[in-house]
Amino acid sequence: MKTLRGRLILSHVLPLVIVIPLVSVLLAYLVETQILLTQITEGLTEEAYLIAESLQSQPEILINRSEAAEFVTESSRIVMERIILINKKGDVLAVGEIGSLVPSTIDPNETGVQEALAGNENIQVSYGLLVQSIEVYVPVRDVNEQLIGSIGLTATLSGVAEQFNKLRGTIGVIMAVELLLGALIGLLLATNIARPINEVSDAVIDIAHGNRTEQVPVTGTVELQNLSESVNYLSAQLKQAEETRQRLLANLVHEIGRPLGAVLSAIHVLRQEAGEDPEVRKELLAGIDEELKRLQPLLDDLAQIHGQVLGDIELQKQPIELSEWLPPNLLSWRTATLEKGLTWRVEIAKKLPIIEIDPDRMAQVLGNLLSNAIKYTPAGGEVAVASGAETHEVWIEISDTGPGISSEERERVFEPFYRSQRIRRFPQGLGLGLTIARDLVHAHGGRLELVSEPGDGCQFTIYLPYN
Repeated sequence: MKTLRGRLILSHVLPLVIVIPLVSVLLAYLVETQILLTQITEGLTEEAYLIAESLQSQPEILINRSEAAEFVTESSRIVMERIILINKKGDVLAVGEIGSLVPSTIDPNETGVQEALAGNENIQVSYGLLVQSIEVYVPVRDVNEQLIGSIGLTATLSGVAEQFNKLRGTIGVIMAVELLLGALIGLLLATNIARPINEVSDAVIDIAHGNRTEQVPVTGTVELQNLSESVNYLSAQLKQAEETRQRLLANLVHEIGRPLGAVLSAIHVLRQEAGEDPEVRKELLAGIDEELKRLQPLLDDLAQIHGQVLGDIELQKQPIELSEWLPPNLLSWRTATLEKGLTWRVEIAKKLPIIEIDPDRMAQVLGNLLSNAIKYTPAGGEVAVASGAETHEVWIEISDTGPGISSEERERVFEPFYRSQRIRRFPQGLGLGLTIARDLVHAHGGRLELVSEPGDGCQFTIYLPYN
């Protein structure tokens, strides 16, 4: 039973194989012992007392063996059970069964006989596996209430056992039908469960080979739905990873190709006669140096994101008082803002809590956010920085009056290598600045949130925890 289908069928059949026979045997046993034997015992006891009453006025029967035999013979024509007559000395006078006199096989010393001769009623039930029997012994008294002997009646369920055998046969047939139905139901359920599992399995193989595009239908039980959703999520993540890889290649070709093209052009000129002119040579070499410097931030971003993917973000935390740390880290960005003709506004709370951060990494986060704000805010706009404290959190807000970001792209701007194609807020670079900023904030145990609408600028807020 290595397949799920086989095990499900077995799970439906096995309980029937075990439970039904046990239940049928138990029911038959209870009916025989608790209902049928009880009724027969009561009837047998009543008959014994009726016979004892008839002997009350005929005490000579329990004295004379021949009269006892005659009485038993006559009584056996009416009573179908075996009749036993015993005198007060314990001697078995006669034993009759279905109208015939049979030799005495009764032990006068057995418990039932002795109890009856002592004046007590005694009932013994034998619960055999195939045949059950009942023995009833009652005392016999004369008209003066003097004990003159005892009478015993014995009955078996041999006739009833045949009926129970038929019942057991019927139960066996019913059990076979139920086993067949259980197997069919198990097969149906197994097929219904195995089908979506096979579909998911095929989908995983297709995804592994890069052939899967459509989603797996989310149907079946809750567990199967969760499995299908997990595979669909995996497929979406792999698709996103492939898109990220393609964007990375496209961005690299664009960002590295442009400066390399300029460098190659300058080298080509330097190899010509015009390159012998000192002024031209100096200008071209300066251009080459400038283009190569532009490549350095790209390499730094790639190295940074590579380290974060490998989980190598190591923070050198130390206690920092934000009220004193923020102003010096904003000075250079203030200059860049004013040079572009933007308004610079800062609102820092006078007394902020002391928090544990890596100052260099957090300065990198501020730099990425402020660089974007300055770069994509048109002249005449505003860049603002504000900070404050809430319960167990401090916040640093960087806002601008640039073009803003649509709701569809708000989450995607944090994806590696993503650059907006519609609004083109991030048309340059590899698209790693916000990814690095978010990951660094998360490494500090905080979060980076974005609020923006097209045409209303952007508001990035850094939340950092403190005790």
